[in-house]
Amino acid sequence: MIWVKRIALLITAITLWLILTPLFISKERLCNGVIEMAAKEQISFCYAQRHTSMIDCYVKDLQILYATSPVAKIREFKVALWQIHANHIHLEGIAASLLPPSIETITIHPIEGLIHARGDFGTLEGHIMWHKRTIELTLKPSSLMRKKFASTLRYFKFSDGKYLYVTSF
Repeated sequence: MIWVKRIALLITAITLWLILTPLFISKERLCNGVIEMAAKEQISFCYAQRHTSMIDCYVKDLQILYATSPVAKIREFKVALWQIHANHIHLEGIAASLLPPSIETITIHPIEGLIHARGDFGTLEGHIMWHKRTIELTLKPSSLMRKKFASTLRYFKFSDGKYLYVTSF
């Protein structure tokens, strides 16, 4: 019976640690860590303003560069424990040749594994399945996407008027 209590105590301690650790991690340190990891992949960020608090990190007027080539400009970008959200995205360079350049919003809920995006390309809904290590995306393309970016739609599987894309990580 003592071993059952010890195992229960250990499981409780691990669970509490997993829940409370993200709350007390410095969001400033977390933001800097992401910037450093991206720099190793030749991705750099330029921004006008960054604000961190106990629960989130907010960046205004963010520009993303890949090997000094512009990829995207994002007016507002916010990362919290439960959500990643970006507003008013304008794609540039090679990214703009693959998709319509204007994206209104992208929201990712990592805990639930949900993805939602809306823009000139249409509407995108997705699911991240952590246990299977896969991402499934469903695109309802706009007429602009169908006409001018049909080459990108080839990567999707067409089914019931929707375009499906599945990838693993």
